[in-house]
Amino acid sequence: MFDPQTWAAVPSQFWCVVFFALGAIVGSLLNVCIHRLPRGESIVSPPSHCPVCNHAIPWYLNIPLFTWVYLRGKCANCGTAISVRYLFVELLTGLVFLACWLAFGSQSALLALVYCLFLSGLIVATFIDLEHFIIPDEITLGGIVAGFLCSAAVPAMHGLTAPAPA
Repeated sequence: MFDPQTWAAVPSQFWCVVFFALGAIVGSLLNVCIHRLPRGESIVSPPSHCPVCNHAIPWYLNIPLFTWVYLRGKCANCGTAISVRYLFVELLTGLVFLACWLAFGSQSALLALVYCLFLSGLIVATFIDLEHFIIPDEITLGGIVAGFLCSAAVPAMHGLTAPAPA
């Protein structure tokens, strides 16, 4: 599935667009984590909603990057300003995913995705820390577990083509 020859059969520009779009979508999830984790709220339930009027955000108003610009940074229901951080995190994550593809995609798509995961954790930790001066345990402990699992599962992280002998 992650064979470089299979991925190379599709033009690189296509994968650039895919990785940027995936990054923007992940950035939208990261915004949920940035907002809810320090407050001890679930990142799953309730679905996306305005924190002021609690109006549920329908799927067509939850499209990364475009919706924030379309609504001019305001809630569609109550008109309350939505922080520019939401747009910035989605754009930053899209650009980071694109950069990972450009830097590591020619070696291995899986390697690029692992670095995308790592950098996503850093983005969440950074923005939570900037606002609350904390980094939640879910980020640090989850990052430790993800790091060990990815390190063991993706030999390309260590410049190898197969798992290291025991």
